[in-house]
Amino acid sequence: MDSCNYKIYHEDDFDSRKNLEEYFSNKPEMVFGDDTIKTPLEWLTKTFSDGHITGNIAIDLTACSTIHYLYAVCEFFDHIIVLKTNDRCIMELKRWVDERTGAFDWDHAAKHHAELEGKSDQFQEKGGQVRSAVRHIMKCDLRNDNIVDPVTLPLADCILVGCFLDFISKNQDEFEDYLRKISKLLKPGGYLIFCGMLGASYVTVGKDKFHIFNYDENVAKKAMIAKGFVIDDCQVQKRTVVSDLTDYKGMVFIAAHKQK
Repeated sequence: MDSCNYKIYHEDDFDSRKNLEEYFSNKPEMVFGDDTIKTPLEWLTKTFSDGHITGNIAIDLTACSTIHYLYAVCEFFDHIIVLKTNDRCIMELKRWVDERTGAFDWDHAAKHHAELEGKSDQFQEKGGQVRSAVRHIMKCDLRNDNIVDPVTLPLADCILVGCFLDFISKNQDEFEDYLRKISKLLKPGGYLIFCGMLGASYVTVGKDKFHIFNYDENVAKKAMIAKGFVIDDCQVQKRTVVSDLTDYKGMVFIAAHKQK
């Protein structure tokens, strides 16, 4: 399939549950656990561990219906606002938040984070902490300059962007423009926590391939600096997975703060 024929995450039908099962589950055949769950949680836990990134409001802008990043974030903020572009992703996420029958099981991610904190016997409490912190789940539209229009959100102390720009950006211009719009939701001095896939062009979900913007860490850092961010930390992890479901080369993790 030519890349121009790949589906677009926020424009075409995206099977959020299939995505979770193929890239985030605890099934023996799911090979992505180190790259999608363990490594991001380890970096996030380390990043938040000294307690200087904290505040009242955090905005979660992660792709798909993932919640595991929030295990490392929830105790540092009073309110977490989750923004999604897809109705199916919102429905899947709400199923977990509301503890409905058939919700995706994230216990394996909770266990890993609890072990990182040295509290492996308390992993079952992590889900409750995330659910208590998530106050709003809202749909956003990247075509608008205010992506939550007509709502005006209070400026956030921290924004977590997890592979979100990878999925929605068709090219570098869109990547930079979406970053500008996201930055408008953040307080001066607030923190941008960015996780992304490097060197990717597609992700397979079920029978469909979805476009991924192909970039490297320098593209991401330069875009952030151009939008008024100061880079505090940048880590790159090479891909550990053998699979044809996606072609990413590695993962990038960036912590930055918005200049005052």
